[in-house]
Amino acid sequence: MNIRILNLILLIFVFSNAKSISQKDTIASSKSDTSLVVKKSALFLVYPIAFYSPETRWAGGVAGIYSFRFRGESLQSNPSQIHTSIGYTQNKQILFTLPFELYFRQNKYKVKGELGYFRYFYNFYGIGNSTALSDRESYEVHFPRFRLDALHRIGKSFIGLRYRFDNFDIKKVKENGILATQTITGKSGGTISGLGIIWQYDTRDHLYNATKGVYIEAEVYVNDALTRSDFTYQRLSTDISRYFKIANDHTLAFNADIIQILGDPIFYDLPYIGSPRLLRGYQDRRFMDRSLVALQGEYRYPIYKRFQGVAFVGAGNVANRIDQVFDSELKLAYGVGLRYIMNRNDRVRLRLDYGRTAREGGAYYVTINDAF
Repeated sequence: MNIRILNLILLIFVFSNAKSISQKDTIASSKSDTSLVVKKSALFLVYPIAFYSPETRWAGGVAGIYSFRFRGESLQSNPSQIHTSIGYTQNKQILFTLPFELYFRQNKYKVKGELGYFRYFYNFYGIGNSTALSDRESYEVHFPRFRLDALHRIGKSFIGLRYRFDNFDIKKVKENGILATQTITGKSGGTISGLGIIWQYDTRDHLYNATKGVYIEAEVYVNDALTRSDFTYQRLSTDISRYFKIANDHTLAFNADIIQILGDPIFYDLPYIGSPRLLRGYQDRRFMDRSLVALQGEYRYPIYKRFQGVAFVGAGNVANRIDQVFDSELKLAYGVGLRYIMNRNDRVRLRLDYGRTAREGGAYYVTINDAF
């Protein structure tokens, strides 16, 4: 979610409390500093968030990350991570999310998912690749979320099942706006409940900040009355990332996303451009449609001690069908970022990015781990 965060306050707090992290030491909490506990390559970090927008007014909350290994897991196994964020706004909006990625039995099993509840707003610009920035309107929606992937490792691959559940209750839309006046599937809300099969191929040398190797995820996902969904559609997607170590602590990283939706999806679940992960610089959910193709590249380099830098560029587009994606001008985004290494062994990073677009300004992002 792209929100205008007062990142100076956040970064000063985090860096002042995280500067003494050691993977071999235990940092005891005190009454005046309860933000960090690090033991046996584990990391526990809590930090405040504050932001302002016309739709929320002032808002604040806390976010955190816990990176660890289960009892009996070796240091060579992938670290598990649990993230959380809780926010509350002056307009009585609530955001709660708890994403997690857990590894068991020396990476033989992986469980990834998210629990959440949102009483919030989202921006909507219409559907298609030619919507105008001036068309932006916001809608208020309340919904619980449950997402779960359960995978089993076979060689260098994982294969398993994916489940997604969101129950949308759209409370308010702009009077005489796009959602109020046009025929758009799901504009009154409804339930997403779907099952999918996923396959992942992973040869990365590090899970959260790879310097070499490849990661591929392919998905076939179905929403249907049989899965208790109010909408009938299928999602086919492929996500490919490739990493090249060009010098000590210098890495080139590339990512490609291809997504096609078949059927009649709720508008909220359409693939989109504009997020902390995909084409940073465009506003959240700026362009959406049934098909998406996007390419991204990053150059990651050291700056000083725990600080690293990133320069990135991306291009992509959305369309009704995959074969129409390149019929119009591609959307271009670029920018720079700063990384602070919170855990050297597992390469967990705090991320600050600023992305720009050619015609629509830019956006800041503060989050954990790299975009891909």
